Amino acid sequence: MDYSSFCQRAQHDWQALEELLERVRRGGLNRLDHEELERFAAYHRRAVSDFAYARTHFPRTDAVRHLRSLAFAGHRLLGAQHEAILPRMREFFFRGYRRAFREALPALATALSIFLGATALGFVVTLISPGFAALFLGADAIENLRQGQVWTDSVGSIAPPAAISGAIFTNNMTVALVTWLGGALFGLLTVVMLLNNGLMFGSVLALTWQYHLLDRLLAFISAHGPLELFLIVVAGAAGFQLARGQIRAKQCPPGVSFRRGARRSLRLVGGTLPWFVLLGLVEGFLSPVMTISTWIKALLGVILLASFLAYALAPPTGAAPNPTASGDRFEEIA
Repeated sequence: MDYSSFCQRAQHDWQALEELLERVRRGGLNRLDHEELERFAAYHRRAVSDFAYARTHFPRTDAVRHLRSLAFAGHRLLGAQHEAILPRMREFFFRGYRRAFREALPALATALSIFLGATALGFVVTLISPGFAALFLGADAIENLRQGQVWTDSVGSIAPPAAISGAIFTNNMTVALVTWLGGALFGLLTVVMLLNNGLMFGSVLALTWQYHLLDRLLAFISAHGPLELFLIVVAGAAGFQLARGQIRAKQCPPGVSFRRGARRSLRLVGGTLPWFVLLGLVEGFLSPVMTISTWIKALLGVILLASFLAYALAPPTGAAPNPTASGDRFEEIA
């Protein structure tokens, strides 16, 4: 490639970077919106790459001097600044996550519709054909239901509560992660996971209702079930955001749309981790205790779900984020 072609090929990106640098000099990085910040980082990477190429092939030219200026100016603004982890976590959980949750509301509505629709379908189909439940429950579990036994009755006697809590947390997180990462397959696996969980839940409700055991099932799941199922739906919304980054056309450098979708989906999943830990404790220590009234457990279940929604939907609090502090880490507040 000759010098003229090199300059002509990248001139548009250099000029765009200059314009963004000028805006940042006047008002700081906070003057850029999310998409502009993504473009700024992408154009800077391009300028650094072009600078290395020009210094090798076209030394002592105007392009080398110009690109050196652009590369170092961008580096000063985008260089990593190390902050204490506690302020970053506080910034994420009280500002970044709430913003991510609000941005995900359309995807959340889609995921919730799929899950509730599958639940209703599983309930109706199982009422018509009880054998449908065999797709989700083993033969022994179904036979025990016929004999008036619910598998949840023996959960507390299988292992100590701490072990049960850890196993439940691991299982719930596995389901949530698969549902989220399924978005990488253009959202197809995310849809499958939401359908599967909804059909299974509806089928179990219908089967226990048919055998007059629904009250005992509810005695176990009412404390943790509402929030646990909703967090799976949140993971589904994160999966749809990941898929959106793959399929949505963007007027920005290649790969930027996917990276932005991936970070948004990661933030949405990352903010649910403390709640999964809390649910593991509830399900391991409280749910198996059948001496506690179902109504008390149900009230706790409603309080947990309402607390999460109140937290996630509350206005973001805290200082405006410093976009240079987080880079591509999950703590980035963008």
